[in-house]
Amino acid sequence: MNDHPTHDGPNPNVRRDVGGWISGPMLDAPLPGPVTPVPPGSTPLRELLAAITAALTLPGPATDRDEVTYLRIHRDRARLVLFTCRRLLADREADDRDVMVSATRLRDETAQHADDTYDHALDPS
Repeated sequence: MNDHPTHDGPNPNVRRDVGGWISGPMLDAPLPGPVTPVPPGSTPLRELLAAITAALTLPGPATDRDEVTYLRIHRDRARLVLFTCRRLLADREADDRDVMVSATRLRDETAQHADDTYDHALDPS
């Protein structure tokens, strides 16, 4: 019997251990989630800036009591923007795909801090 793990077929991420047991998958680093394609007439940078603007734009609170919730949501969204910017600045090899991944992630994370938990002030227009 072979004392060394052997590859199990065409998938190099699964190996047969000593005794015939199949080990858990030895996966490569996970790939980023799905990337939103760049819309025609736009660029990855414009998409990131649009995501930042959307994250930091909230309707004003209707009452003083709603202001606390408004400020918490605004704080949480500002943190998401800051984390996104720091991630991109730290990666000196970031390309257009990385920018689009960050923009998509920021939009998804912003959606988790929805502005529907407080009453909005009436639009003055």
